[in-house]
Amino acid sequence: MLLKYAIKVYKYAIKVYKYTLNERSLISIESKEKIRIASLGRKHTEAVKQIMSNSCKWVINPFLGKIHSNKSLALIKAATLNRKSVPISSIEVEVIDLYINITTVYKSIHKAAIAINSDIKTILRREKDQKEKGINTPYKKQYMINVKRK
Repeated sequence: MLLKYAIKVYKYAIKVYKYTLNERSLISIESKEKIRIASLGRKHTEAVKQIMSNSCKWVINPFLGKIHSNKSLALIKAATLNRKSVPISSIEVEVIDLYINITTVYKSIHKAAIAINSDIKTILRREKDQKEKGINTPYKKQYMINVKRK
């Protein structure tokens, strides 16, 4: 186990902490042991448990459990149909299936990810590798992916 030392400077004192590389905090091993021993056998009361439970709950959405009326849905649909600029995907993904030699162009990364049973982040990471490192290997030994940005 590799050990490192960290120095914390306080107003009047300097304290050296010993910690392992896999630990994220700078609490010394001795301090952690003291905290562990001090908390043995301690239990929260029911009142404290209730307070902790309430503090962790999400704020209740006022629309929770309700649905839009037909009139509201009609207004929402009319607003989306009358947009001046319709949202258009600016990314096309070309997927070449090497087994059956078919090239398919998808209008979005999401649709391409669903088609090849993958994740959006995987496609974006592969695009980044193509640009930065020049690596373009078949995904799952079957698909060549080319992302085209407009």
